[in-house]
Amino acid sequence: MKIVTLRFGELEIPDDKVIDFPKGLLGFEQFHKYIILQRQDSEPFSWLQSIEDPNLAFVITNPAFFFPNYKIEMHMKELDDIKVNERSNVETYVIATIPKDISQMSANLQGPILINTDRSLGKQTVFVNGPYTIQHFIMDELEKRAGKKKKKKDSIAVQI
Repeated sequence: MKIVTLRFGELEIPDDKVIDFPKGLLGFEQFHKYIILQRQDSEPFSWLQSIEDPNLAFVITNPAFFFPNYKIEMHMKELDDIKVNERSNVETYVIATIPKDISQMSANLQGPILINTDRSLGKQTVFVNGPYTIQHFIMDELEKRAGKKKKKKDSIAVQI
């Protein structure tokens, strides 16, 4: 199938790569069909591109890349609407915001996107009573992790 996108022009997309979001995404419930576009020049980010609206695309990423301790817990019943039989069939993404000042780049860890890779079904869920918010700063997290590595290295160097 051919789709037209604002950012990438006209693309040929295999039908089996289309992901159906039966309930849409928060704030965009009227759009149900998306494709994940992975581009080498954008890694570790991808694009969740609507095939119904060429102007609608979200920057997404695997949260484990920036937030290795990110954990969400869901009962299998909560995954019924995307027909998940095994947790291993679910990929998790979060929407990233990348402003001009990249030091302010953030990820929405409160509203992850879950995709059943076997059935090409997706949903966005929101965890309102958890430790996550809609704005976790990516650069802060990377600096924190780099600082921990440096401290560990420094502390090893001075031990006798």
